[in-house]
Amino acid sequence: MQNYHNQNEQHEMDLSTSWLITYSDMITIMLCFFIIFFTMAAKETTMLSEIKNNLSTKITALADENKKLKVEKENLATQLFNLTNIEKDMDTSKEEFIAFLRENNLLDQVKILQNEKGLLIRFNDNVFFPSAKADLSKDGYAVLSLMGDKLKKIDNDIIVEGFTDNLPIHTKEFPSNWELSVARAISVVKYLTEEKEINPNRISVSGYGERNPIDTNDTKKGRANNRRIEITIVN
Repeated sequence: MQNYHNQNEQHEMDLSTSWLITYSDMITIMLCFFIIFFTMAAKETTMLSEIKNNLSTKITALADENKKLKVEKENLATQLFNLTNIEKDMDTSKEEFIAFLRENNLLDQVKILQNEKGLLIRFNDNVFFPSAKADLSKDGYAVLSLMGDKLKKIDNDIIVEGFTDNLPIHTKEFPSNWELSVARAISVVKYLTEEKEINPNRISVSGYGERNPIDTNDTKKGRANNRRIEITIVN
């Protein structure tokens, strides 16, 4: 009887404490849930922070790019404006120059052409030089003086080129047509840079001798056309 009583008390004790096990399990589960929750929340916060940083970087880059495009657009507008002014100046200079040539009966000895490089002004050699010489003539000084005044008003580069016909020359001063063509081109450049004070960095000079003829060398007129000075105002 006593043994039965003791067993009954033990059973009641087991029942009275069994809820602690369930409670403990529930607490453990909740603890695990909150640990997982806070871990995921921390990861999400990190991800959001990375997204925010990436967006900020991209927004900054876009803003910089927008500023760069704005500056380039302003520079392009300025260049177009300057180009328009240069073209107007060149057109005005061209008209004034043609009037000068007409007044001095030189119009038939000068041609003004537009090519891929720019505005080309082609002079027969007798406009600038006596036969077989590289010293500027009186007319040559007058023509270059007017040209120099106009060229100083624009910033375009200038190309000066000398050409001869194919008749050989053998003098002490000019052993061949190479020397003659170069010397004539240099005379033009020296006048523009020294007398008209045009920046030498703007000017290039070349001599081609009898190469690159524009007419036949079989006639007197053709040879006269080939003996020339070309001044190109570069676009």
